[in-house]
Amino acid sequence: MSENDITDERPELVFALAGPLGTRLSKLSEQLAKDLRGFGYEIMLIRVSALLSGFHQDWVEPDGTSADVRVRHLQGIANAVRRRLQDGAALARAAIIEIRRLRSKRSGHPDKAATGCAFIIDQLKHPEEARLLRDTYGDAFHFVGGHASRDKRIEEFARTIADSLDQAGQYKACQSEAIDLIETDDRSKDAFGQNMRDTYPEADVFIDLNPDYGERALSRFIELLFGHPFHTPTPEEYAMYLASAVSLRSSDSNRQVGAVIVNIAATADGTVRNADVLAVGMNEVPRAWGGFYWDQSSPDARDQALPHDRGAKIKVSILTEIVERLRKRDCLGPQAATGDDGKLAREWLSALEGTQFMNIGEFSRPVHAEMAAIIDAARRGVSVDGCSIYVTTFPCHNCAKHIIAAGLRRVVYLEPYPKSRAEDLYREELICDAPSGKMQEGKVICCAYSGVAPRQCARLFSMDLRGAKRGLDLQMWGQSRASLRPLYVADHLQQGYVQAERLALEKLQGVGYVWDVVAICP
Repeated sequence: MSENDITDERPELVFALAGPLGTRLSKLSEQLAKDLRGFGYEIMLIRVSALLSGFHQDWVEPDGTSADVRVRHLQGIANAVRRRLQDGAALARAAIIEIRRLRSKRSGHPDKAATGCAFIIDQLKHPEEARLLRDTYGDAFHFVGGHASRDKRIEEFARTIADSLDQAGQYKACQSEAIDLIETDDRSKDAFGQNMRDTYPEADVFIDLNPDYGERALSRFIELLFGHPFHTPTPEEYAMYLASAVSLRSSDSNRQVGAVIVNIAATADGTVRNADVLAVGMNEVPRAWGGFYWDQSSPDARDQALPHDRGAKIKVSILTEIVERLRKRDCLGPQAATGDDGKLAREWLSALEGTQFMNIGEFSRPVHAEMAAIIDAARRGVSVDGCSIYVTTFPCHNCAKHIIAAGLRRVVYLEPYPKSRAEDLYREELICDAPSGKMQEGKVICCAYSGVAPRQCARLFSMDLRGAKRGLDLQMWGQSRASLRPLYVADHLQQGYVQAERLALEKLQGVGYVWDVVAICP
């Protein structure tokens, strides 16, 4: 064991929390603080909602004290700030100012490290916030996501509203308000609005808060950051890591998706005991005689190698047909009543960007990852009946019907896919937000992934820096935990991120933020 493994000069750490409205993130924050204190770190908590009043051009006092009024008020102010500044990361910049203020209070200068301190930012609501903090703090930044089933979150937040109104026994009357606020939290139509749907997948670890409180899963993640010498991937982490790796085989520039079918052995409560990989798939264009095109294939008929988008051409053809029918029935306005139907259809195509029509995927040439995995199993004569599929993105409705028909029992997904109509079309066959992934007779269950994010697996589970080479066995590691360094944060890292902090704060100068940015960046 070297002197660098155990030292009093431990680097700063920055953590951020996120989770859909109704998840018990306060418990997650408490457990994170407890775990970090166990490694000798001092905790400095930053509540993003408390920073909103600093934007004095946007801030107004709420007109009530109930939980629903408070949340709606904060959602509106946060959206207004981002929209006015045209910056999805605006609130993360305010959090950086607060980090520098707290650091200065601890060390005497905003550029001087507050060694042995961990800043916990509660909480992020826009993907650009997570990206800015990761770009700024690099390996010192860790993003923790908490999730629970939608039904559980609705009940939890409805109870919170009822309690704030002193109507604890009437929480069901508050459910419609809870649903409305949860949907607003999920994703605003405004590009700068609240967007938990796209923020949550940016996390480095996903904690399941469904059954009770996933304190052990969070503690395990923190132990890995400090080089626990014995932890290895769970079956869930192993399967999703493979799915993520398989997704890199895709040439789809819009979204790379990977899927892995595993023969799961699980206990009665849904706990996975084993995961034997049976087949894999990714979204890619099929090749004649079976399989899919590879890079450097000859010939190469993937979409990028073709002169035009054939799917878009078909959509123009469909719209041209619609225009022709509408014209015959005199349904078009006077300006569009004459002219070339094809030209008009092409103009409409750009205007329809983001609509359900443009989201139709039936004319895309790549086979979807889930179907590719089922085909992979079929070509090799492997039964998938009763198995589980791990996929990096929630299945579309087309894949959902193949999953159901193939006999797969369980879908574990990493990212949501709002374009999917799986729940609308197959509500008798699917449970799309199953708590804890527990099986239910006669249903295919879909549940959110829990565990270390695939992007972190190769680093956290490698034995290069935490195994025998380090000379720190499990007993020594446990005895030394109060003075251990986080394993993957370099000594010189702060020299870089202090400058990155300054650059990140330039956008807040002159925008009506009450703290003097120049004073924070002397």
